[in-house]
Amino acid sequence: MAGIIYDLVDILEQQKECYEGLYTLATYKTQAIVNKEINFLQDVVNREEEFLGRMAILDKKREETFNDIALVTGLNPKTITITIIIQKMGENLDVSKTLVKLREDLLGVIKKVKRENDQNKLLLEQSIEFVNFSLNAIKSTKFTPMEHNYTKASLQQSLSQSLDTISMFDSKR
Repeated sequence: MAGIIYDLVDILEQQKECYEGLYTLATYKTQAIVNKEINFLQDVVNREEEFLGRMAILDKKREETFNDIALVTGLNPKTITITIIIQKMGENLDVSKTLVKLREDLLGVIKKVKRENDQNKLLLEQSIEFVNFSLNAIKSTKFTPMEHNYTKASLQQSLSQSLDTISMFDSKR
């Protein structure tokens, strides 16, 4: 069983590295959103997709390793957790302490990634609201009907302004 446990440690360390990378990318994403750098944001999202692909592979390996551990120990593969594995092995072993530390580190970095992604979601929603507000403002000024006042005084003023404009451009010198 020791070999399987060390495989689990290796997988969890790789997952921790991936989550740390995702956290770094999430902070870059925040900067790109705030600074309205669309090309940089697209690069960050592409890189993030690479990390997520790697995470999917590692998740599958972790599940397979959990199933192997469950098979060897007689634990239920559907309910097995790192905590249960640690309890089964004994908490005083060095590998148990390593698993405890990895579990804490993973939970901490996942929490940071979630917090940063929530902030990015809020920033994107605010940006979309601003764009919608701007578009609505442009539409309302563009399509507002002009007020026509057909009184004799307004007609004379309009004609006078038109003549002033014409004379200014059409005069010979």
